[in-house]
Amino acid sequence: MRTRNALAAAVAVAVVMAVSASFGGAATRSSAGLKPEAAAKSMSNVVYINSSGGAPDEAFRKYDWDPFTKATGIKVISTAPVDNAKLAAMVKSKNVQWDITEIDDGDFPTDIRNGLLQKLDWSKLPRKALSKVAISPYGVWDAVYSTVLTWDSTKWPLSGKHPTSLMDLWNQKDFPGPRCLQKVANDNIELGALRSGVRKNRLYPVDQTKAYAALDELKPNVAVWWTSGAQSVQVIVNHDCVMGTTWNGRPYSLVTQNGADLGIAWNNAMLHVGWWAIPKGAPNYANALKLLAFMQNPRRQAAIAKATGYAGGAANTPKYLPPKVKLFLASSPSHVKASVIVNDAWWAKNGVDAANAFTSWVIK
Repeated sequence: MRTRNALAAAVAVAVVMAVSASFGGAATRSSAGLKPEAAAKSMSNVVYINSSGGAPDEAFRKYDWDPFTKATGIKVISTAPVDNAKLAAMVKSKNVQWDITEIDDGDFPTDIRNGLLQKLDWSKLPRKALSKVAISPYGVWDAVYSTVLTWDSTKWPLSGKHPTSLMDLWNQKDFPGPRCLQKVANDNIELGALRSGVRKNRLYPVDQTKAYAALDELKPNVAVWWTSGAQSVQVIVNHDCVMGTTWNGRPYSLVTQNGADLGIAWNNAMLHVGWWAIPKGAPNYANALKLLAFMQNPRRQAAIAKATGYAGGAANTPKYLPPKVKLFLASSPSHVKASVIVNDAWWAKNGVDAANAFTSWVIK
């Protein structure tokens, strides 16, 4: 759902030190002349959150962050974009400026392994209100998104026989026509392995020999290898393809805002997770826990979902959503059950080699 711009470690350190000088200097000036206990009190009424920016942050600000400040008196200061290299540099230099940061699914297990994150005190968080898969000792779901199947519903209306699974990408008998896939290894090789007969609970480590045998079968029918979320649905709307993969928020926007003729299928969708986590050495750990707890309210998550098409891990969020939104929400319980949760640890270890192999396969 989000784009990460990683910096080289050395550059990140320099950036962090520059940020620290200005950021820390401002904090020093604001508390100049105060007694130590007064300065500490001034810092206790703030929490710093690092996130992606843009429309999601606008929704968080409206439905979570400003209401949190009103309820607690703790000011929420947000920064963007997310930068995992900067996070690493902050923690390693012991000069952490964020209390909470958003972390993409591919970085989360690596950050845990590298000691960049603080364990959460789950006694301060509403664990029972969250889906079991939405929690970790080191984080809680920020937003969930899935790679799903979308198709031209003027060809196969929802009222009749229509695609129901990403495996229908291979079903030319019932749903003939060109396909569109993302031009990356992620998700495609898992889908290939599933097509070959590998069961969901045995998908990792990915059997790439079986995966590519199935992808070889599909490849002649791929008309477009898309490279952006906008393109993934536009090629269907433009009739370049009759079906293809996309991220669930993309058809949501077109259908709910523009009335586009798009269907969506969840069986064998590939579920990805963005996490909220607390960096090790966060200056306002207690406030970070308070904000994270506040953000798990299902009514507010529902409001954010209506605005963006993405929601967090509160189990009751779907109760507060109209059917047209739940049809497109990756975190709806039925959709989670039908999906494959991507194994971030496998990708962290094998991603580079898998990406190189896929690139070679696409061009041959």
